[in-house]
Amino acid sequence: MPQTESEKVPRTGRLISSSFFIRFSPVFGQFARLQAIFRNTSSCYVFKQGNNTIQTSTDSVNRIAVKIPNDPTVCPKQPSALFTQLFTETLNGSQIIRSEFSYSNSQYRVVYTVSICPDTTDLYTRIVGKTTYQVCVGFRTFPGGSGTYYDARKLCKENGGYGLTGPLDGNEYAILRDHGLALRKQSVQDGTAFFWIDGFCPTFDVFDFDDESHNGVTSYQFQKGDPSVPPPAALFMLGANGGDLIGDSPENVTELSGYPFMGALCRVNDVLLRD
Repeated sequence: MPQTESEKVPRTGRLISSSFFIRFSPVFGQFARLQAIFRNTSSCYVFKQGNNTIQTSTDSVNRIAVKIPNDPTVCPKQPSALFTQLFTETLNGSQIIRSEFSYSNSQYRVVYTVSICPDTTDLYTRIVGKTTYQVCVGFRTFPGGSGTYYDARKLCKENGGYGLTGPLDGNEYAILRDHGLALRKQSVQDGTAFFWIDGFCPTFDVFDFDDESHNGVTSYQFQKGDPSVPPPAALFMLGANGGDLIGDSPENVTELSGYPFMGALCRVNDVLLRD
């Protein structure tokens, strides 16, 4: 198997399986620069293969595996331990570059895709803990003019949707607040209607979320005194009359104080880019 830019790194990786192969599934363009572990009978090697597709090794001794994302300091005890996370997401302009990793039946699989956000959504980079997400977010409105929290969950999962979402931090909140206000005015709501966001309270001081790419209630800017509604309750973004802050409401209502819940803030699945 051809090697390029190789450097010997003793015991940086060890592959235990008796046989395996790498399967790549490119969807668009060339592969990003990949780094892999190479092992012979006595040592481990690290090599880089530029933009070339990594080929399967047919040698029963010399084998390869994709190494993601950092150099290991010891050889993995099990083949599956090579992957410290199931995916990585980066950006190339407005394109989302995603690599998904898995291991089963003595086979490593890497699926590499290039995608974009669909129309009516915006792209946000979110970092939660040690995971980076590239997410498409946008408002959706109820066809009938108003709906409950349960209607909002359904609305956000239809037509390529992922689910309800909420702002990651204050910067996102400010952007989404302005977008929501513009949509209210466009819909002749004069800034008074509400949008459901991610957050369901089944019992006091406990919240469940559809979307793992935001920080939950820790980053929500609540109206003074909220959340205060006895569970079950759900969260929503107030209109201009509420300072565009976040509040809570009974989850099964379609309006509050005479103002309708006109839609929801949704995370939408990105769309594969095809050549």
